[in-house]
Amino acid sequence: MTFRQERVQLPMMQPLRRPSIIDQAELELRNAIYYGDLRPGDPVPEVQVSRQMGISRSSLREACQRLVRDGLLTQVPGRGLFVTHMDAETMSDFIDYRLGIEMQAATIVADRITALRRAGDDAEADRLVAPLRVCIERSRAALAAEEVIEAGNADLDLHQQLAEIAQNRFLGAAMNTIVILTRMGSFSDPLGFGVRADLTSMHESLLDALSQGDGSRARALLRESLQELASRLRSGVQADVVRDPDLLESSGPEWTTLAETPE
Repeated sequence: MTFRQERVQLPMMQPLRRPSIIDQAELELRNAIYYGDLRPGDPVPEVQVSRQMGISRSSLREACQRLVRDGLLTQVPGRGLFVTHMDAETMSDFIDYRLGIEMQAATIVADRITALRRAGDDAEADRLVAPLRVCIERSRAALAAEEVIEAGNADLDLHQQLAEIAQNRFLGAAMNTIVILTRMGSFSDPLGFGVRADLTSMHESLLDALSQGDGSRARALLRESLQELASRLRSGVQADVVRDPDLLESSGPEWTTLAETPE
């Protein structure tokens, strides 16, 4: 065998690196929004936050711009950065987007389970959806203990798991942001953070449809659930929802003042 000795023109490659300070700052901000330490409408003061994180203001700015791009933060000219408030129009657009992602994930999972069951591999089909059952049991236990925020966490984890089970990295990446935007929508509810009282039965129905490989029914259940969420947050109509009065929309965090971090 002979090899050509010609010089090959390689494309420009970016150097590989470990997770940067900016990556870590972005994750910290995402977690603060998800867990409610930062609520819709809260300001994100550049000086104080960079001091608390122990990073430069320029690094914080870059991390924040990533969240602006994903819709988690809103930049108001002359006023600064704020956690995005999910108004009625935004919620309507967001639910349409979320439906597209989740219904595609459900279709992929249902098709995969159908193929497994036809091949006689019921054990693998059951293993595939086992993480969803874990989330359902977490929701059940949380509701029984009146831990509303944990019930909400388990709910969002179930939807994230659905995207992960689909084994499509683009769907999984989209859901990473979707779950935070959903949490922001829930925190934007003036009646307080809440979850559906029938959360576990709704999830059981979804799991049953997926376990049977019934993609059509799974998509219908997802559509019904997400449209109910959008309607509740958009109209403020009282529904059969379990709420936590301590999780009303925040008036803003009290930022600690530390020594100034240089640019």
